[in-house]
Amino acid sequence: MSKQAKQIFTPLPVYKYTIPGWQPYTQKAAAVNVETLTIASFNVLCDLYEKDKIATEKRLPAIVEELSQCKADIIAIQEATPNLLELLLSQPWVRNYYISESSTAATVRPYGNLLLSRLPFTLVEHQFLGRKRVLVGSCEINGQLLHIAVVHLTSDRSQNALEKRQHQLTTIVAYLQNLPGSSLIAGDFNTRGNEQEDIITNAGYIDIWQKLNPHTPGYTFDPQRNALAALMSLQGIPVRLDRILLRSQNHDWQPQSIDLFACEPVADTAEKIYPSDHFGLYAVLKTTR
Repeated sequence: MSKQAKQIFTPLPVYKYTIPGWQPYTQKAAAVNVETLTIASFNVLCDLYEKDKIATEKRLPAIVEELSQCKADIIAIQEATPNLLELLLSQPWVRNYYISESSTAATVRPYGNLLLSRLPFTLVEHQFLGRKRVLVGSCEINGQLLHIAVVHLTSDRSQNALEKRQHQLTTIVAYLQNLPGSSLIAGDFNTRGNEQEDIITNAGYIDIWQKLNPHTPGYTFDPQRNALAALMSLQGIPVRLDRILLRSQNHDWQPQSIDLFACEPVADTAEKIYPSDHFGLYAVLKTTR
């Protein structure tokens, strides 16, 4: 690992539920063996903007239910808030996971990324200029390391957004390339089309949606279908902002499927309120080892 990478990615504690409550997990992350691995990624829409129009009090239980129904081994959340974290930590099903944050909610104020995993992991964080951060969790699976980066790249609401996204993704990819094993990058890339394809391809990543569903648009932000996306959209155009990328060392992991979830409106909202302005992504990987 390069000296620069060691300097900019800072270790953070991981939390596990025990009888007193959520506590830092201080044991060495144990190795596990699995044949399949499932991962969900979901930008859940923080309530900093248009707060009076997005019915967060109705959305939060719907978000938690959607994540529960996924039963994913790994869950990558963007725009998590202290209120969502509090609700998650109170759920019996979440007690089966390791999580990147405790009730202090230090890394999700006013909002941020969360990583949950059934598999024990170690955690580092890098903070870009401003509030943008990336989390990288590392698990040992089938005798090999797997790193999961949770990303929320800069949106077009910011000046020089494309350049900022390029810098952010380049930094993340460079860090992961210095680590042994395979890598996943999951989250809201705020990407239009293939603007970051060179970075991704040159680093050996595949875009799982493009690989498995090349003829299906896979819009995760669809103002024509989702009223919250219509409210938040700058241009009103459906786009595939959210992605799951895979770089598999020795082709140890093969993507089997990828689908959208949280695509239906919340009950009793006259079909005006969805769990988020984004749809979630759910992917299944299978080991070849």
